[in-house]
Amino acid sequence: MNRLLMKIEARCGAWLLRLLNATLKWDVQNQPPNGHTCVYAFWHRNLLLLAMQRMFSNAVVMVSSSQDGELIAGPLKYLGYKTVRGSTTRHGSQALKQMIRLAKNHSLAITPDGPKGPVGMIQPGLFQLALLARVPIIPIVAHAEREWVLNSWDRFRVPKPFSRIKVSYGDPISVPSREEFAAAESQLRQAFRELESLLINN
Repeated sequence: MNRLLMKIEARCGAWLLRLLNATLKWDVQNQPPNGHTCVYAFWHRNLLLLAMQRMFSNAVVMVSSSQDGELIAGPLKYLGYKTVRGSTTRHGSQALKQMIRLAKNHSLAITPDGPKGPVGMIQPGLFQLALLARVPIIPIVAHAEREWVLNSWDRFRVPKPFSRIKVSYGDPISVPSREEFAAAESQLRQAFRELESLLINN
């Protein structure tokens, strides 16, 4: 896809998401303020839901450097996000350095099982980023009352217009040393389970 088409896709994609977002009803719990120094962690399938929920927050999102990633990064730029291109498999160290630098003044956001899974896999780069940037990890879960689920590796979620979206932010998880990576992962998984259970049952 050439640059002109990518720009058109980015602008049109952002416009469509803003239009869809205007129809949604949001129920958000425990949300930190914009600019809160932390790294938000959420499953890749919730990326679209949470991108709409925090529009124009100036958060920094790590997006795959692949062409598929460009389809995500383009609209995000027009929705008030900063993007860093990279993943655990491509340009990972360069992206990590950029994220650490930006962590001083921005919230960070990562999908620990992205960009290609497997589902539920938490890449260690999340904990390395939290450690080196000296910021806590805050888990986020989301639930759409009505949605389309794509036939993709992560069962990507697209909310239907006029649906209600519940979002819950968890308590901060600190990563004081590399020796604490396993404990932090256990805490994060437990937080995801508890937050998802509360959203679905309330």
